[in-house]
Amino acid sequence: MRTYSGSADISKVVIATKGGIIKPAENVVERDGTREGLLKACEASLKRLNTSSIELYQFHRHDPSVTYTEQMLSLKALKDAGMVKRIGLSNAQGPELAVALEILGGPNDGGVVSIQNEYSPRYRGEQDVLDKCTELGIAFLPWSPLGGAAQAGEVGSRYSAFASIATEVGASPQEVVLAWLLALTPVMIPIPGATKPATVDSIIRSAALKLTSAQVERLTAADSPNESLFPDIKPRSPLR
Repeated sequence: MRTYSGSADISKVVIATKGGIIKPAENVVERDGTREGLLKACEASLKRLNTSSIELYQFHRHDPSVTYTEQMLSLKALKDAGMVKRIGLSNAQGPELAVALEILGGPNDGGVVSIQNEYSPRYRGEQDVLDKCTELGIAFLPWSPLGGAAQAGEVGSRYSAFASIATEVGASPQEVVLAWLLALTPVMIPIPGATKPATVDSIIRSAALKLTSAQVERLTAADSPNESLFPDIKPRSPLR
């Protein structure tokens, strides 16, 4: 952002990064939610970003070797030290969010302000987490909202309800998916990927696409395989 020369108001831009996943060797990915590990990761991010404090620091995934309470206390230590301003969680389940809120507080406390969980026509798990986010005003950022890069182009053929409504409203099935997500709750912020200008244009169109309540209900009621793109085979961390 220091080299940005455009006209947009960059004071409204939030720089976010993550911690809790490490790559000790090529093609090796591990989790590290220990106090030392998160401190080391945050310090490295601060150095790379050349900043004294990170606006939004998101915790990647639970580390089964450490209780979730310990992991949240480690995030709190980063915040108390002024290294991060706000906390986000990724891949969190309901009981874990409850622990996080107890330790860190919610948006009004400057604590947990975002959840980044998988949510799409393909997978609609952790509904209790989405409901709690809506209740407390916590931003919900569904990752892989189109079901993953490999399947994004097949939304219409895989999920007939989205193809049908796309025909009704004169949009692409992908635009209907994003519009549906936005209609579910005001805290929803889909984060689709884009590598082409045309995809960016499509994403922008989806934000302006308004579905009727009946259409939203049809899409929500449509069958879903409920298959995670990256199923978590590790045991969940003990809460306490």
